[in-house]
Amino acid sequence: MRRRKRKANLKGDMVILLALFHRYGWIIVMLLCMTFLPVNKFYTAGAFLLIYSIWSFVGYKCRWKHIYCSYQNAYRKKMTPDSISWKQIKKRDAYSVPLIFLIFGLMILGVAVF
Repeated sequence: MRRRKRKANLKGDMVILLALFHRYGWIIVMLLCMTFLPVNKFYTAGAFLLIYSIWSFVGYKCRWKHIYCSYQNAYRKKMTPDSISWKQIKKRDAYSVPLIFLIFGLMILGVAVF
């Protein structure tokens, strides 16, 4: 049986890679920064959580494709950057997840300051 060759879709692949970074990669970068940077770990963690929450909220409001694919990955669905239906994303998830990260980021920065 012959395998079908997949057509190269560089733009779609980049959206999927960015979605995977949005979902998992930022955590790895945060942990690496906390390990190797000579800055207080609380500042680093708080800053990353704030940046992630703003990135997620603005990405949902501006309807960035990688944010949609990131939520598809969270729902255990196949990522489809070429066919997007924003109605599938629950508003509760789109607003509550960035809000939770924003609150935790502010709390961690508050602990770091005091």
